[in-house]
Amino acid sequence: MAESYDIRIRSKRRNGGVDVIVLMLHPMETGLRQNAAGEQMPAHYITDATITVDDRVVLEARLGIAVAKDPLLQFRLEEAPPGGVLRVRWRDNHGTQRAAEATLA
Repeated sequence: MAESYDIRIRSKRRNGGVDVIVLMLHPMETGLRQNAAGEQMPAHYITDATITVDDRVVLEARLGIAVAKDPLLQFRLEEAPPGGVLRVRWRDNHGTQRAAEATLA
């Protein structure tokens, strides 16, 4: 079965800022587990993520094997223009890259 690497973005304007939630669907396998047959499962995890608003970096994250499956990033933007474009990009240790964008509330 093929893995899904969707990125889901939600934003809500509240009290003069914008609350943002980013869900990155990814297996985040540590490389330390064994499957049912007792074989070592290879490491497969997001190494870095960058989030921008209108091409300005607002969050950079370095991730690794200690992060759970389907990482969720939640943060608040105190100054964000209505209608600004939020972009999320990530890369994993296999070289896979994904990107998504959404218009801020």
